[in-house]
Amino acid sequence: MLIDSLKQLTSSTASLNSASKAAKSQAVESEPAKANTSRNGSLQQQLETLSRWSISADVSRQLAKNQQAEQQIRQLYQQLEQLKKQLELPQSAGQKQQISQQLQQLETQLKHKNTALTPALQLSSQPSGPSQWQLNSKIDLLSPRKQPELVTIGLSDGQKIQLSFPAGQSADATLAMMQQEFAKHQIDVKQQGPALVFSAAAGQSHLLSQPWQMQGEGIRIAAGNPVQLRLQKPEGQLSVLAQQAQQMENQQAYQAELNQVQQKLQQMLRQVQSERQVLVAKLNALRMADTQQTDQQVSVVSQELKVQMQQGAASSLSAIMAQGNVTHSLVEFALSD
Repeated sequence: MLIDSLKQLTSSTASLNSASKAAKSQAVESEPAKANTSRNGSLQQQLETLSRWSISADVSRQLAKNQQAEQQIRQLYQQLEQLKKQLELPQSAGQKQQISQQLQQLETQLKHKNTALTPALQLSSQPSGPSQWQLNSKIDLLSPRKQPELVTIGLSDGQKIQLSFPAGQSADATLAMMQQEFAKHQIDVKQQGPALVFSAAAGQSHLLSQPWQMQGEGIRIAAGNPVQLRLQKPEGQLSVLAQQAQQMENQQAYQAELNQVQQKLQQMLRQVQSERQVLVAKLNALRMADTQQTDQQVSVVSQELKVQMQQGAASSLSAIMAQGNVTHSLVEFALSD
């Protein structure tokens, strides 16, 4: 009996020792897991904080461009308003020339790289839309002629467009005929001032950017061998107004042209103001999220990043920048004292 009791005690002691060792081993193994969980949580906090800072910086840049666009739209609107007031008085040839020069100067300002408006009076931040090209102003396809003519246009992809011009056909009827024929090739045609402007989607832009081979019967286009013609980029709306100013015959009609441009500017102004409201709301929401973090939490994030950089933990920092789409300059800003 005594021997059996001793054996049982020895067995129980061994079991306790084994359980104790297992518990110690499990505790030792769990410590790295806890440390990894803590590091992952810290990295996630850094990622979230830097991501918000990156988004806030981007929204702030968009807001600055938005304010610049509104300022330029208002300035251009007022300058056109001053020109309209000049037209309330009879204009001599010299005064018409002066108005034309003022419009050309405004057009030149819109060609600068940093302007918020394009010469086509569109926001530079918006997609440019279909590719547009203009027919040489020396070629007049719209004016009525006493003789009929068949004009053939060879496109860069080998396709041909045939335009039949009846004798005495009006400019409006001729434009409608051309629109119908060019539409078969996914090309739009419109009249802008005295010029014809052609536009095509991005996939068809080569049909306009590459030279045309044009052949006529000596009325609008020279007869004989095809003539190679390269289209030009269209002039801006202010340049068109500048050209019209020199031949203006009806000042009220010309004022109506300026009114149309001003209406377009007003539409853009409303668009810009609407976009600003969205940007301001987004920026306020980001700032509200930042206020939920105490200064101490933000300081901890910055200090942890500093330690990682000092210890050469480039992989962690690279992960933050890659996952959060954070720029190097922004990380430096976050680490500054």
